[in-house]
Amino acid sequence: MFFPELAFNRGPLSTGKKLELAVDETIAPSRVLGSAFTAGVGQARDALPGYGQEWVGYGKRFSSSMASNASSHLFGTFLLPSMLHQDPRYFVKLYGTPAQRVAYAIRRVVVTRTDTGDEVPNWSGTLGGLMAEALANSYLPSDERTADKTFSRFGIRIGFGIVNNVVREYWPTIFKSLRVSKIVPSVGSDPGTVRPPVGPPSPPKS
Repeated sequence: MFFPELAFNRGPLSTGKKLELAVDETIAPSRVLGSAFTAGVGQARDALPGYGQEWVGYGKRFSSSMASNASSHLFGTFLLPSMLHQDPRYFVKLYGTPAQRVAYAIRRVVVTRTDTGDEVPNWSGTLGGLMAEALANSYLPSDERTADKTFSRFGIRIGFGIVNNVVREYWPTIFKSLRVSKIVPSVGSDPGTVRPPVGPPSPPKS
């Protein structure tokens, strides 16, 4: 429910499933709460001043954030992955040192998997975010509709994507510690995951 893009299996997603995932991501509690939070921060900083203040201004900021998220998921989770045969889900590493897992989460911003499991540049995620910010120029205040501000918003989106990946990487670990196993991805969901050895080491072969 909270992170519907966490992978539970390695099988490919159909085009219909990618569309379903895009919708689930758009209405997930994490996205709604994130938009509510960023709208509040924007209100306090008077970001997007063309929207004004009070509840009307907050509502416009919240709505524009939700709209931007929806278009990002439409492009980055459904349309481009379907065209490029890329897998938009996040595959948790699950094992490794904190530094290795954080590095993996950062790398997943620019590297993704194809439907057949190969690693490729994450054109779906990066171009999807850029297309969403370009589309946002149709409803943001007029002073935000410049190339500089479009790419600035895109850069901020990439930064939030890194933070989001780190949270997703440790989300299953948190829920395992709480013994909530139903929403934890299957162990070894990422092909690069190596389960640590259990028990005493095997004797060397002669």
